[in-house]
Amino acid sequence: MKLGIISDIHANLPALKVCLKKLDELNVEKIICLGDMVGYGPYPNECCDIIRDRNIPTVLGNHDGAITGAVPLRTFREPNHSLLKWTHKIITPENKAFLNSLNLTLTDGENWLATHSSPIDPTRWVYLDSATACREVLKKVEQDIIFVGHTHKPAVIAEKFGVLSVKPGQRYVINPGSIGQSRDSDHRASFSVMDTNEFKYENFRLDYSVQETLDHYMTIGFSEKQGKIMLGI
Repeated sequence: MKLGIISDIHANLPALKVCLKKLDELNVEKIICLGDMVGYGPYPNECCDIIRDRNIPTVLGNHDGAITGAVPLRTFREPNHSLLKWTHKIITPENKAFLNSLNLTLTDGENWLATHSSPIDPTRWVYLDSATACREVLKKVEQDIIFVGHTHKPAVIAEKFGVLSVKPGQRYVINPGSIGQSRDSDHRASFSVMDTNEFKYENFRLDYSVQETLDHYMTIGFSEKQGKIMLGI
């Protein structure tokens, strides 16, 4: 299956639109979302509406959990703390119900497993931000491919040392990076496409209208400076 993998949208509508347009052009058969549709960004309802309308299978992220009550708001720092409080007030009943319906993991039954953070006790929201941590996870799961988000940094970690590309016969932790708030010094939106039958993988980076997102922060009561902090720029 030609699978599109998106994660950490963080209510960044211009970035989401650009990435979904590209995924449609690539004729992927299915798109999955690794969580954190809200938080940091100023378009929570618009982004949730798109994911719901397109029936994109999605897992719960910790910022999504801040809206459902699964994760305490006090664990988030400013200015994102205030933005999450605002999100909590303006989220529609339909989108709150959608976030409440999300599971912590998603799988196709045999080949891959998707989660926001580590699939080992996912409510701890552990960052899989090292090769060692990723390989420890691979020892404890059955699937060949583990899709994770949360770090906002695209990465491919093989089970064996020295394997630098995705190919059959190997097992991997794959992070597509973040749609809405990249953290690897490349501020473009990031997502991935994986052919799970052929074991072919590609990461994509796309420009989007950062200024459009920054301008929208001011329409909801946040400054451009706060917006830049939440976008990580």
